[in-house]
Amino acid sequence: MGTTCSRVMHIGPSSSLDYGTLNPYGIYSSDTDYDAQIVRALIRKGQLAPFYQGSNDICMDNDMSYETECPICFLFYPSKMNRTRCCDKSICTECFLQLRRSSSSPLVPAVCPFCVQPNFGVLYIPPVWSKHYTSFKKRRSDLFKKNDEMDRRKWRVEPTDPDVVLVDTVRPRWEEMLEERRASSVGTTRRRRVQLNNGERRRTRQPTFSLRHDNGSNNTIYDSFADMDLEDVLVMEAIRLSLVNSNNNTTTTNTTTNN
Repeated sequence: MGTTCSRVMHIGPSSSLDYGTLNPYGIYSSDTDYDAQIVRALIRKGQLAPFYQGSNDICMDNDMSYETECPICFLFYPSKMNRTRCCDKSICTECFLQLRRSSSSPLVPAVCPFCVQPNFGVLYIPPVWSKHYTSFKKRRSDLFKKNDEMDRRKWRVEPTDPDVVLVDTVRPRWEEMLEERRASSVGTTRRRRVQLNNGERRRTRQPTFSLRHDNGSNNTIYDSFADMDLEDVLVMEAIRLSLVNSNNNTTTTNTTTNN
């Protein structure tokens, strides 16, 4: 404790942003799928912790103590940061924004990475040096201990709490995206069914043959000309065998008559 945060970029005494910024520092390089305007509005209103440049170690920076570790990125941040609504764990804003509904099962709400409770969301208690602190403490006295102004109770807040920010809150189009994925999935399923049906037809279809006898013999020559169902081929084969039997009977009758 007391080490200067030499690697932390100090933003300055911006009371509206709690010494943080409205833009992420780029811990994650993946494309963002959240609504950046909603995130900035939540930070300005004091409902979501600002973006801070995390420190690798516990340190001090202009009377701010970087001693709260995010258990996902393992960097240290000032104040209490965001706290999970279900199990009261710290999480930085950049890590929180990476959590979302699963693309493979979007109907299932996002779960807490710590206690696996559904409807994952966070609640931000502004630090004492924030302009939002007084109004928040007055509005949410139920989250603070009465005998210690700077301490608070551990909580389990419902997902419908007005101060809770859910992963769906910063993705207001998640239902639209779900419908788009459904439509895409239905189209893909239909195409697969057509392909499978066509494949089955190809496997059950045999080359078509015309029937003719070579020089009046019982040997049949098959001339391919187009695709024919297996049932048709069997019918043609039955006709051929019937003709063969008929020819044999005729030959036998003629032989008997001559004798």
